[in-house]
Amino acid sequence: MQRNRMIDSLSYLSILFLPVLFPLIVWVLTGDNPEAHRTAGRAFWLHVLPAVMAVILLIVLGVSGLYMDNLMHSGWLAIILLAIFGIVAVVSYFWSIIRGIQILVTA
Repeated sequence: MQRNRMIDSLSYLSILFLPVLFPLIVWVLTGDNPEAHRTAGRAFWLHVLPAVMAVILLIVLGVSGLYMDNLMHSGWLAIILLAIFGIVAVVSYFWSIIRGIQILVTA
């Protein structure tokens, strides 16, 4: 149990030192341990979420830039999408830290 808690916590706290790679490695290597496997998978997708959103943001801005005639509307769309992206990235970052500490603290 102690080993699982440490690995689970490090999977979330790895956002500070090795964001995507550490949970991915743990996820791949813990196929025989369902609890650690599940936690590492959740941490991996939580770390990947901002990158996926950034790619979607770039695609939406690129496509909207091609089809919008008014530069003002495209600018406002960019500001709104960047604000949403920033909020999701910050929440993902802090949620990873909070969740990692919660796993360490719980008995």
